[in-house]
Amino acid sequence: MTRMSRAVPLALCLVLLPGWAEAETRRFDFEVKRNGRPIGSHVVTVEKNGEETQVQVALDLAVTFGPFTLYRYTHRSAERWLRDRLQSVEATTDDDGTKYALRAWAAGGKVDLDGPEGRQTGTADTMPSSYWNPRLRHAATWIETHWGVLQPIRIAKGEPVTLNLPGRTVKAIPHTITSEKAEVTPLYTEDGEWVGMTFELWGANFEYAMRTAP
Repeated sequence: MTRMSRAVPLALCLVLLPGWAEAETRRFDFEVKRNGRPIGSHVVTVEKNGEETQVQVALDLAVTFGPFTLYRYTHRSAERWLRDRLQSVEATTDDDGTKYALRAWAAGGKVDLDGPEGRQTGTADTMPSSYWNPRLRHAATWIETHWGVLQPIRIAKGEPVTLNLPGRTVKAIPHTITSEKAEVTPLYTEDGEWVGMTFELWGANFEYAMRTAP
């Protein structure tokens, strides 16, 4: 959708977010704005049960002009994690009629992926581009779940900014992630909570505004 490094210690990986319990569900619910105008939502549901974590991602966008829809985008993905390691991810995307799909799974100390560009293989610490997991801040490779490809990424950490969220104000640190196909800037608190995102696409500015607390 967008133009669009090492693993952190295991103790931190097991506590993916502040106050994470052994069995808990958290929901990252963002309104997506284009040049300040709401165009849809990006919702990530993370369900942790002991050492296993299940993740569901739903992204729905529509750019309209009066009664006409000029552009529509939908994306769905499902992830399964065991402790700090990705076990599988499946994703489908409909980019205004152009469709993509991928399936990736852990095997033999690596991650294999089948997507539009065929079979690819990454290391065991490969991360999906779903942003909820703070380990993404340290990744060297990600699965770009829109196009269904595995790519190296560069991450540049910015200066802290103040964000007003539902019921609270936080300091957030931008992390600009750049790959061959993407450049996005998710924002995380110091302890790793995903609280926003910005990017530019087709000459427009996109911004994520959190609607409810995780």
